[in-house]
Amino acid sequence: MKKPEKLNAVIKNWHMLLNRNNLNKTKRLGSNRRKFIYSKKSYTNPFFQHKKTRTLSGVGLPNKSKLAIFAVIIIISILIWLLFFSTLFKIKKIEVSGVRSGLSGEIELTAKELAENRLIGKNNLLLYNKNDLIKILNEKYYLDNLTIKRKLLHTLAINLREKQQAAIWREDEQYYYIDGDGNIINQIDPLNINGSSYPLIENLSAIKIDGRKANINKEAIDYILSLFNEFKDKKHNFEIERFIVDKDVNTVKMAILSGPKIYFNIKTPPGEQTAKLDLIINEKLKNNFKTVKEYIDLRYANNVYIK
Repeated sequence: MKKPEKLNAVIKNWHMLLNRNNLNKTKRLGSNRRKFIYSKKSYTNPFFQHKKTRTLSGVGLPNKSKLAIFAVIIIISILIWLLFFSTLFKIKKIEVSGVRSGLSGEIELTAKELAENRLIGKNNLLLYNKNDLIKILNEKYYLDNLTIKRKLLHTLAINLREKQQAAIWREDEQYYYIDGDGNIINQIDPLNINGSSYPLIENLSAIKIDGRKANINKEAIDYILSLFNEFKDKKHNFEIERFIVDKDVNTVKMAILSGPKIYFNIKTPPGEQTAKLDLIINEKLKNNFKTVKEYIDLRYANNVYIK
């Protein structure tokens, strides 16, 4: 009986050990352990999603706003068409007033070329750049007044007034109108020169036109005008060909057509010297300039030099 008891004791101990191990494993792993299932999922913010949808699709804009945007687009499209593609404001007439007909044609051609050479707003009255034309005309002509106006729908009106011409200036075979201060007004064609209207002044000095200023002062111009009017009004048996300005100081030389040159001192009143000249012509020359080869010099008080 001792052996079975001993065997039963061993089996009992083995069962107790096995049960204890199972209990420890159950405690370590947990008898009711939950199983987790993982999957991909995206999360979005409902507020920002709503804003994005409104921005991209325009959903939610009031009907009035939509109509306003549409109206603005239509108006802009119409303006672009009128300015750049329509002939509604095309320049069809250029009016030039205030100057002689020859100059009027030149100015009209200049304004027309400026309109047609533009890339943007070509030949369009509303887009015509008046400042560009004003700059061109002031550089080309010596003007006293200039205004440019748009007359709807097709007319550009230009009104200008040149400085008053006082004389004709000749320099290096070129001819110019000058005013009473010696400013260049504009260049002229010698075929259009009327010798009976303005005195012709030739520059034989080394000083040439500087910018728009001729090498002559107002005192000399006034003196020449006095001589010109003096001999134009009186009946003389000679014709003035031109006046000469050269290196001689305070001197104006008057060239007689087919005759000599007459030297005047601009510091002496012109009446004194013209009276002296009349006396010489009538008493000494007997109205015959052929005896004088080069000049009659009246510049020195009561002395007269003839060569």
